This record gives sequence, C-alpha cells and structure tokens, in this order.
Amino acid sequence: MKYLILFLLILAFCSFSQTNKGSNNIGWWVYYFGDYPQTDGKTDPRAEWTKEVFERVKSVADRVDARDPQLVIIKDKRVGYALALPDGGIIINPSTLSDCYDGSGRTLGDSRMAFILGHELAHLSNRDYTQQEAFAAMESLGDKTIDKILKQELNVRGDEKSRSEDSKKKEIMADAQGAVYAAMSGFDLNLLIGDQGENKKENFLQQWAGKSLGQSRSGDPRHPSMQSRAQLIRAQLAAVARQVELFKAGVLLFQVGSFHDAAAAFIEFSKPYPSREVFNNIGACYLHLTLDLLHLKYTDDYYRFRLSSSIDYSTTSERIHPRGSDNYLKDKDILFYITKAEEYFKLAVSRDPSGSSSRYNLAAASILKKEYAQAMWACDEILKHSPQDVDALNNKAVAFYYYGKKEDLDFTQKAIKTLEDALRLKPSSYETLYNLAALKNSLNRVSGAKKYWEKYLDLATAPRDNFYAYVYKHLYGKNYSKPINNVPAPQVPSGIKLGDDLAGIKKKWGKTHLKIYKLGNMESNTGNSWAIDLQVLVKDHIRVIALDGFVEIVEKESVSPGDVKSITSKLGPPTKMVRHGMGSFWVYKEKGFSIKVVNGKAVSYTWFAGNSSK
Repeated sequence: MKYLILFLLILAFCSFSQTNKGSNNIGWWVYYFGDYPQTDGKTDPRAEWTKEVFERVKSVADRVDARDPQLVIIKDKRVGYALALPDGGIIINPSTLSDCYDGSGRTLGDSRMAFILGHELAHLSNRDYTQQEAFAAMESLGDKTIDKILKQELNVRGDEKSRSEDSKKKEIMADAQGAVYAAMSGFDLNLLIGDQGENKKENFLQQWAGKSLGQSRSGDPRHPSMQSRAQLIRAQLAAVARQVELFKAGVLLFQVGSFHDAAAAFIEFSKPYPSREVFNNIGACYLHLTLDLLHLKYTDDYYRFRLSSSIDYSTTSERIHPRGSDNYLKDKDILFYITKAEEYFKLAVSRDPSGSSSRYNLAAASILKKEYAQAMWACDEILKHSPQDVDALNNKAVAFYYYGKKEDLDFTQKAIKTLEDALRLKPSSYETLYNLAALKNSLNRVSGAKKYWEKYLDLATAPRDNFYAYVYKHLYGKNYSKPINNVPAPQVPSGIKLGDDLAGIKKKWGKTHLKIYKLGNMESNTGNSWAIDLQVLVKDHIRVIALDGFVEIVEKESVSPGDVKSITSKLGPPTKMVRHGMGSFWVYKEKGFSIKVVNGKAVSYTWFAGNSSK
C-alpha cells in the first residue's frame, strides 16, 4: 500500500509538472497545499496586507530576467517559512503571516513582512534559489514521502559540506539586499532594529532566524546559526537605515529641481547599494541636466516633443520632456550629460530587464542622443509584455518619426497612428496630446493641430509648466499668466523655518535623530571639485533636509491622509506633476510646496526653500 501511494504521488506530480512544462514550481505548491487566500484565508486581512507589501517591495527589487515574481500563500499551517523558487515564485504560509502580524499591528507587521519578502526577492535577483532548498523545506516539515519525490524530480546532487559555506554567504547577502529593498520601498527598518522589548520576547529577528526553514534544526550547515544571523541582520538593518536617508533625500532634491545635489546623493548611495533604482535615478538627474541646457541654449529642440521618462521614489515616476535636431550634441556639456544618462539607464536595465521605468528613460536618452533604433528597441521590449503601455507607445512614436527622418523616410503617419492608439487607451495623457499636436503641425494640418493643442490646454491634469506656457503663446499669441490664487499652502510644521540654521532644530530634537553625509564631486565635464554636507533630521513623521547647515526641504507624512481633490480644488493645477508607481507628486513651484498623492489621498507634504525646476 505504501508503495502504491508513493507511485500515485509521483505519477500525479510528474503529470502536473508536464502540464506546466516541468518548471512551474509555484503550481506544484498550490496543487499540493492549496491557495490560502482563495480558500481558508478569504476573510484574513493579513493576506491582503501581505500582497500590498509584496507589490511595493517587488517594484524596487532587481531582476535578472523578464519573469515577474509571484507571491503564493499556501494553506500549510505548520512552521512559518518563506521560499524562493526557480520559476520566480515566492512561497509563504499562514504561520508566516502570524509571525509578522499577530500582536504587533499592521505598521510593524508590514515592516517585518517587507524584510522577509525582500530577502526572498534578493535570492531571486541573485539566482540563489537552489534545488536543495525545496527538498530541505519539505524535509523540515517531516514529510519524507514528498521529500523523496522532490529529490528524484529535482535531481539534487553535490556534496552538502562543500555547499554549506556558499549557502551561508548567500543568506547573509540576501539579508542585506532584502533590507535595502524593504527600506527603499518605504518601510521603517528602525521598527525592526528596536523590535525586541525589555525581556526580548518580541525579538522578531531572532525568532524568524530560528523558525526559518532549514534553520529550525540545530547545526544545519546550509545557514548561519540562529543567534549569529539575528545579530548580522540587526547590524545590516541598522546600516541600511542609516544610508537609506541618502536615497530619500535624493528623491526630494530631484523633486524640487536640485539635480546636481540629487545626483550627488544617489551616487553616494550607489557605492554600498548599487541597485536598479539608484542607477535609474542618477541617469534621470543627468537627463534633466541635459534638458536644462537644451532649454537655455536650444529652445526649439526643447519644445519639439514630450517624452515619457521616470524617477524611482521607491517606485516613483516623473514625466519629462523632449529631444532635438540641430547641433546641440556638439555642446560638450550636453553630450557629457546625455551620455552619462544613457550609461546609467543601461545599468538600471541590466539590473531589471523587465522593468518599464528604466526603459522609458533609456528611450528618452537615446532619442536625445539621436540613437533612434535603440530607443525603439527599448520601447518594444516594454510592449512585448505590456502592449497597451501608453508611455512606451508615446516614446516609440517619437523615435519612429525621427528614425524615418534619419533614413530619409516619412514615418509621420505611422507615428500619428501610434499616438492615436495611445490616446484612446489614456485620454488624459498630456504627453500624447502634446505630441499629436506637434506632428499634425509638422504636416501643416493647422486645424487638427489646434484641436489637440486646445485639448491639451483644457486638460486639468496637465501641469502649468514651460510646455503649457509655450502652447498657450503659440495658440493665443500672448504669455500665459496663471490665475492669481491667494489660497496659502499648508503651513510648515511648527518650530521649523526654511532657510534657517539647522542648529536650532538639532538642539530641540537631539543628535539621535540626525544623519550627516558628505557629498561631493558628482561626475562632471568640468573637472571642478566641490563638496557639500547633507544633513537629515527625522522625527515624528517629519523629515528635514539641510545643505551645509541650512534647511532646504521639509517633508511631513500625513497620519490621516485627506482627499487630494479638496486640497487641489483650492490651490488649482500644479506647476509640475511628478508621477510615481502609486500616484503622483503635485508640485506648486510658486508656493514652494508639493503634495504626494496615493490613491487620491494626500499622504505627505513637502516644502522647499528654493526651486530650480523647469
């Protein structure tokens, strides 16, 4: 009877594997254990919270191929664990949910889960998933029958002792990398660093290191000891928590238009943590510096088209501008900046081949550098997996148009058709409206161009920026004057004044809340050396950014997010809109203020002392 059951199990497993091309390990786990959120966990809010955490952390994680990582919560309710599988799947169970959330509340639970999922995503990005991990998991569950099946099916070979040191190194590296992913996706690692309590009953890190599969048995050579790993994780989390403020400061500096300072912050952060988001953001800084010079020196090229591009704010995006056709590439500074931008975008793409934001940027940089075939390729790589991606269609249309010009062909109609397809998918795309008008105008179709210009000006979501003013003057022959709006922006938090010496705040808050970074010599074409002190004070949902001791930026997270429509209905349209993966920033340049919007809610406010944004 025993052998009959074993035979049937092997037959079922092999049959299921064949229907999934022998590699869908996710399917096997669901087949054998069941899908918890679809069955017993239908009313478990922890499952939904975990899915939200996973999407946030996944969006910043590096990837080595085009596979989209998937999270599966299986029904197995024994010891909590997390596994990364070769097909891009991450497996956890209800006990993992309990380890993170029970008795801790959602905020702390989300941070715990973000670290666990970040760790497994790090394994995926490093191709650390090992076949022996799968059978070790089942072995520690005590299921010898399935253990034998996995050994046979996965063909596990190799000397266990020779693999142990390498496996330990991989676990330690995944801890550090996973901590970076969790921090960059916006979760507070300080909650985990201090997560132990007076009697250490709440020492989650040590509990998790002890409960993780493969570590529940003492002396397992595949993993570091429970105590040493917990200590290492705590040290790594502390190091990431110290450094991640550099990344956040870089995003805020970029948002308000301080591109040199933002790039310096990102470059410094990239030294210990060379991830996709950092490379992408460095490239975005160079791209904006290119656009600044185009705006100053080659105005016609600057206003020709609007390209989709992005900056990551733990997955945040911003649309940017154009391209050109004259001799601007002979300008040494422009050529230097755009070349650097392209280099960093290529690095970002190499870290995540399936990511869209880095490819948008690469396409934009390639168009500016007049490498149109490469720009089309970057867009096509996005469209392979997301054929209705409006930003990819927008950039591809511009690249397609200029590629035709370069080859002495007229691809204008095909470019227009691509933009019309994009506009049908997203009627509120102001980049697409702008570009359609520009192409119609190039064909001397005045009426058609005017129609799209007017739609662009009437669009409530179109920022009142340089492009808006350019179109307004083109249509009406006079300068655009934004309606006077005397409604004041929300007040800077009490006790803080932009432009003041940081010393006063530091004295009130205490040095424990202060982080200091030495920045300098962003890669430049001039060779001139420079240095600056970046200070970050964080306390009670408030972040203060100071440069050389003077307050430049203040950010406050909203404890009770309000409806952004009620706020913006009073303030009017923004000067600049910076979109990110979960929403957008609405920047009011004239008021020195911006709002971060997520799902229609104002989740944070930012004030800035000066603005060099375009």
